[in-house]
Amino acid sequence: MDKRYFRSCPQCGKELSYSNKKNRNTAEKKMLCCISCSHKNAHLRPEVILKNKERAALLSKKYKGSGNPFFGKRHTEESKVKMIKDRDFNIYKTAKFKEKMSKVTSGKNNAMYGKNFYDIWVKKYGVENADLRMKELSEIRSVNSSGSNNPMYGKPSPHGSGGGWSGWYKGWYFRSLRELSYMVEVIEKNKIKWRSAEKGIKIKYKDHKGNDRTYRPDFILEDRILIEIKPEKLMNTPLNVKKKEAAINFCKDNGLEYRIVDVDIMNIDDILNLWLKKEIKFVEKYEERIQVIFNKERKLL
Repeated sequence: MDKRYFRSCPQCGKELSYSNKKNRNTAEKKMLCCISCSHKNAHLRPEVILKNKERAALLSKKYKGSGNPFFGKRHTEESKVKMIKDRDFNIYKTAKFKEKMSKVTSGKNNAMYGKNFYDIWVKKYGVENADLRMKELSEIRSVNSSGSNNPMYGKPSPHGSGGGWSGWYKGWYFRSLRELSYMVEVIEKNKIKWRSAEKGIKIKYKDHKGNDRTYRPDFILEDRILIEIKPEKLMNTPLNVKKKEAAINFCKDNGLEYRIVDVDIMNIDDILNLWLKKEIKFVEKYEERIQVIFNKERKLL
């Protein structure tokens, strides 16, 4: 039996076999790759890359539009199942793939850069058709992000979300100046025992569109009264009516009482005074605004 001499491919590590020692040593000295790696490396040569680009451009032009044999056709449902049955989608979840796609689709590389669907539809179909398509798109987006389809479904809103002046009063979080005013002018002045209801109470209900939602009242007073702070003008909106109905039923089942309360917002001087005493701390964007208000007030003195 002939003696064989072995070495590893310097690129892929594959074991290579030689019939004589001289050939093995020569290949090792020149750091030659296996045939498979040599073929791969050939595609990286500048002249090969240029040739491939030119060929791809010609093929693209030849098979574009009606020149494509598949033009105007669609895959059957059976074909779609076959194509995805054994496909490994894990590659799309890797950090390397996400970074690559981010580079090729960001900024001006994005086909929709500086454009929007509505303008494209107006140009292609006219204003009336574009308005109809935009309405349908809005309805689809609403359904896809409502109720249990919303990634925040069943979770408390993060601190700083929403449009109200939010922050902390003596360490207790508030989402609006009405909630702050209720804490200071009602709860604290009357020395009422209370706690936040946002993390302890979850009330499941269906909104006026039939979507599953979760409602969290604002406060629990004396361990028996659920309080929702709401401006009077918003109390009877369709969504808030559904919340109220669900909360009343929840309270009946749990031996609690439910109240919706409106409250006058504290005047700016009182808010500034509490802020200066560091009893109030706002989230970052409102800290900047309260500082501007304070500077203006100081100039007027």
